Amino acid sequence: MIDNNKLPDKWSESEEGKKGLDSLKPFWKAHENESDRAVAIVTAILLDNLLEQLIKTSYVKDPNVNTIFKDEHVLRSFYAKTNIAYFSGLIPKDVHHDLKLICDIRNKFAHDVVAELKFDDDRIAQRINQFSQISEDLVKIYPPRLRFTLNVSHIAALLLVWRQLLSKLKPPSLVETLGVKEKQFMKCILTPEQLQNILESKGKNPR
Repeated sequence: MIDNNKLPDKWSESEEGKKGLDSLKPFWKAHENESDRAVAIVTAILLDNLLEQLIKTSYVKDPNVNTIFKDEHVLRSFYAKTNIAYFSGLIPKDVHHDLKLICDIRNKFAHDVVAELKFDDDRIAQRINQFSQISEDLVKIYPPRLRFTLNVSHIAALLLVWRQLLSKLKPPSLVETLGVKEKQFMKCILTPEQLQNILESKGKNPR
């Protein structure tokens, strides 16, 4: 998994962070004049897609992995992807917290019968005020819609960068570490001594 301690303190000022933010500029340009409802729904789709790409990068290379994100499978929903990414150690707790709020805000816009629902509606603004990625200073001076889009942009760029890092830093899976793919299944039952020898030979220290 990604070691967050190795990431730059101000990742957005790093080369990778700048590229991530720059790659999102066409997206924001295309939606800057959209309604609040459209922005809430479309930005959630953006984050949903980025989460799916990040999760896929952490999985084994198998063409069938795409099937678990389709139809009624376990990772179809934005909320499910948010939880899986967090519980798999792919995103930190603060980002997980904000993604759940964004998912909730998306749902409010998607299902509320109020035709002119806005980001500054109390029900929406209260959730935006809970974002952990937005400083209190910005809460005082920026309207809810701008704070929402800033937070989405920040998280989207993070997901883009982390996917790039994960593709480079991804450790071998347990199956790869044990060399299971090189053996017949019935020969894969290892004694504790054999398992200890395998881990030691690969420089691992079992807990």
